[in-house]
Amino acid sequence: MSVNDVLKGMGYKFIAEIGEGSFSQVKLATSQKHHCNVAIKIVDRVKAPKDFVQKFLPRELVILRRVNHNHIVQMHELIEVAGKRLCIVMEAAAKDLLQKIHEVNRIPEDQSKNLFSQMVSAINYLHQMDIVHRDLKCENILLTAEEQVKVTDFGFAHCVQDPSELSHTFCGSAAYTPPEVIMGMPYDPKKYDIWSLGVILYVMVTGLMPYDDTNLRRLIRLQRKSLVYPEGAGVQEPCRKIKRNILYIYITIQMLKTHKKTFISPPQ
Repeated sequence: MSVNDVLKGMGYKFIAEIGEGSFSQVKLATSQKHHCNVAIKIVDRVKAPKDFVQKFLPRELVILRRVNHNHIVQMHELIEVAGKRLCIVMEAAAKDLLQKIHEVNRIPEDQSKNLFSQMVSAINYLHQMDIVHRDLKCENILLTAEEQVKVTDFGFAHCVQDPSELSHTFCGSAAYTPPEVIMGMPYDPKKYDIWSLGVILYVMVTGLMPYDDTNLRRLIRLQRKSLVYPEGAGVQEPCRKIKRNILYIYITIQMLKTHKKTFISPPQ
């Protein structure tokens, strides 16, 4: 029996395909059981890399079962199909943050503050549970029809056993990745998330990526320079003076109140 037949028999009706990868796809569906639209991530365990099936997928499922936060996507149920495919049924969203930015060019500062505070709340919650995301980017920040944030995609997430434990896995997208990760150095995974939050904030208020990530060596050099906001970015003058604090990281850390050090010197 096909995946479609199994899900149809369980009261799911597909509406559209909203994402596809080399070994997974995400479909929007209606659900009789949950009385709402849902997103169903269908993972092909046969096509998926062994490391993903044995390491990253189990981690993601453990974390999705544990978390319960207004701004983190919730998992409704897991469905096994013939031992070959796994269907992860989650709450659906209207769009992701990158789609929103493409629609409006850049998000007004007041709205950016509201969305960003929701992201910080979600990541603070994860960090207090010693869970790190390690793949925060605009595409992994979903927005509901009411434009409420839902952090998603925990494929690279990890439960930290020791607060002083450093990570060694290179993961995530280079454009959202701090220098030490790109350089292959052991890194604090919670600080990785904070750096990524800063990049997301910059993209929201400017509509642009802060650095060109087409060349990793050049990217590292650019990350060490003072941040420059484009003209007409809509950022208030006090924010423009925070030159040495790349991507508002210092502000983010103060909001999270869970870290004592930053990657770079705080603004003077």
